[in-house]
Amino acid sequence: MADSDDITTLPALSRRDLLGGATVLSINAADARRRGASSDPVLDLFQEWRALDAELDAWQDDWQKKEGVLLRTVGMPRVIVPVPGEAEPVSACEPAEIDALLEDLPGTEELRQRLHREFAAHRRRWEMAAAAIGFGPAEERVNLAWDRWDTLTETIWQVPAGTLAGMAAKLAMVLSIGQSRSDDDEFPWPPLRSVLADLQQLVELPVSLDPT
Repeated sequence: MADSDDITTLPALSRRDLLGGATVLSINAADARRRGASSDPVLDLFQEWRALDAELDAWQDDWQKKEGVLLRTVGMPRVIVPVPGEAEPVSACEPAEIDALLEDLPGTEELRQRLHREFAAHRRRWEMAAAAIGFGPAEERVNLAWDRWDTLTETIWQVPAGTLAGMAAKLAMVLSIGQSRSDDDEFPWPPLRSVLADLQQLVELPVSLDPT
């Protein structure tokens, strides 16, 4: 069990941070129309986007819980470097940081080697614990899903809507992605929610466009 100093608060996850570099297969308007069962390809893509968006919530929650377990039990791989001449030691989270902190300081070669060994041992403990709880597969699934989410999102912006319902779907996506909460009162969210409500009064929508 690591002490409290090993527990690190992670920054909020961003879409680009989560992308794992997987190959993205582009979808153009013609592809969307061939695949779509409705008269508006935007609606078919939107249904897929909403399903993936919901799955991502569950998958990302699982990934973050597993990471939390690792942080509490093992701690992020790091070592504390006592830098000569500095009042406080410095935390190093990569081997290169150890070398950078002790670079050109005479008499630190033995210290550097010891710290590298300690860091390698800590990383091995993290990797073994991560493998035991399936952290790697969970992380890969989230990365690939965000990659797909990003592709679908960009595709929907590019495919022209063929109906008012398709336009409403695009607007619902803007609200879903952009609002900090469903009742965000900052401009332009209240007017955009009003426009979406107007569209929903004008057309019968085949999919839920609730942006919350």
